[in-house]
Amino acid sequence: MSQDKYQSLAALKAALQDKIDFRVRLLDRRSKITVISPHGGFIEAGTSAIAREVAGRSYNLYDFQGLRKTLPAELHVTSTRFRDQPLSALLKNSQFALSLHCMGDSGTDIIWLGGLNKQFKALVLEDLQSAGFVVNPDSPMYRGESPVNIVNLPQLQGVQLELSEELLSGMFHGPRFLENGRAPQGNVRFDALVNSLRKSIAAYRKLLRKNRSSRVRE
Repeated sequence: MSQDKYQSLAALKAALQDKIDFRVRLLDRRSKITVISPHGGFIEAGTSAIAREVAGRSYNLYDFQGLRKTLPAELHVTSTRFRDQPLSALLKNSQFALSLHCMGDSGTDIIWLGGLNKQFKALVLEDLQSAGFVVNPDSPMYRGESPVNIVNLPQLQGVQLELSEELLSGMFHGPRFLENGRAPQGNVRFDALVNSLRKSIAAYRKLLRKNRSSRVRE
């Protein structure tokens, strides 16, 4: 049984105040790729900033931000039950997705990879390792393999990243989330992660285009 205080996003929104306890940052760029931070803000601090930079000016962004500094984990709604109509609309029109999470303390700087899109996952794994990150593609938990996990709702499903607290906390100069909406200042490790993920997205898009061209020629 889930330990979430709220069993759905609808229940959370009914109990709390928009712009006071939480806010949603959504950017629909009519892209076929959506980047998601479902536990952003103070909930899993730092994931909002990463999602924002990975999306850049090219890809759709959905960022649910917990604004409460006290007990922010109470605003966590697990990804298999995280449903919001604007996000559902984005994912319905997306080919694939990438979601950012923090697993909490693990004792080491590590990233766990999950999600059901194996081709995209393989590219993400290769690029992250090339950038110097320690990655486990066979994570012991938080595998993101449920078909009802939000990252797997697009046509080609997606990839879920779980960053350890140790890794995430070392990626910023100062606070990892700013309530005023400004972007926190990431360091070289932050930039390396963002650049690696954008590289993987671009490589997977190229692969999809190549596969489509091959089918047309056949």
